[in-house]
Amino acid sequence: MANGVYVAASGARARLEQLETVSHNLANLMTAGFKRQEAVYREVHNEVHQHMGNPDQAKGVRLPNRVLPEDRIRTQIDDRYTYWSQGNLDETGNVLDVAIEGSGFFKVRDAEGNEFLTRHGRFQLDDQGFVTNQSGLRLMDAGGRDLRIPMGEGSLSISYDGKVNMGEVQLGQLQLVDLEGGSNDVYNKALSHVGESLFRVDDPNIAQVKATGILRQGYMEGSNVNAVTEMMTLLSSSRLFEFNQQAIKGMGEMDQQAARDVSRLQG
Repeated sequence: MANGVYVAASGARARLEQLETVSHNLANLMTAGFKRQEAVYREVHNEVHQHMGNPDQAKGVRLPNRVLPEDRIRTQIDDRYTYWSQGNLDETGNVLDVAIEGSGFFKVRDAEGNEFLTRHGRFQLDDQGFVTNQSGLRLMDAGGRDLRIPMGEGSLSISYDGKVNMGEVQLGQLQLVDLEGGSNDVYNKALSHVGESLFRVDDPNIAQVKATGILRQGYMEGSNVNAVTEMMTLLSSSRLFEFNQQAIKGMGEMDQQAARDVSRLQG
């Protein structure tokens, strides 16, 4: 088999994974608080080459059992990088729609007590008066309690610093948190996507601090996906995937031709 088949096959797989990532971004174009992702790759050959002669290689630790020839360089997905830039704020007029302008996350909790961070600020009331997100997870206040709004007279208002009032009565204050040293690198290392615009803190050593962002009642933060950019990436990746397929097909035909020529020579 031609060595180039390995290179072309790994390239095709990389483009396929990129297509899946871009498709996921486009599918969430209208999802509030969604953050776009991009597939990141690395050359497997570089890791193998740097560890040639390492005794761990013979034990199958971290490396393949056999060093591939240099002309079989291949790539594989290393991670999916998340872009945390803010999406556009769209006015909805709904009193339980709250957008974060600037840095920070809402904190929500499921029935088992697991806590998650989100920027999806479309909330609703359950049958007990607790404020929940669209998945039924309860919104937490600054005291770590589930925020509850009792039925009563008066208009519900949420101030820019998170104070929740029913008329003149303050019911609580929203908890808006950030990660210490909050930056794209910190978020990508400490947070993982769990679906539905929710993020789980994976690094217990990362401290959660008070966020500097402010709240906008009656607004929703849209996704930060740029449809034009994603469509250009989609078309480019599709074309590169086709090129790799053609390369695999061409090298397969070369192998077949070589086999026929060898058989004629032996005959």
